Amino acid sequence: MQIKIGFTHNTRELQITSEKTQDEVLDQVRSFLADTNPAGTLELEGLKGTRHIVLREHVAYVEVGSASQGTVGFL
Repeated sequence: MQIKIGFTHNTRELQITSEKTQDEVLDQVRSFLADTNPAGTLELEGLKGTRHIVLREHVAYVEVGSASQGTVGFL
């Protein structure tokens, strides 16, 4: 699952590859964005065990990739 997070006042985005399903990530992101505390955080874990903590007040958008796996080879 590919996750992209864009930040305010910054042209770069954070890209994370996670083992979680699309529904798991969406539930986590929805509760994070619904929180009224601007100091709220979202913690996501990457494939190699890296942890990313994002502060809510700096998030501009979150893009969650497709749940389907890409095919390899010729069709």
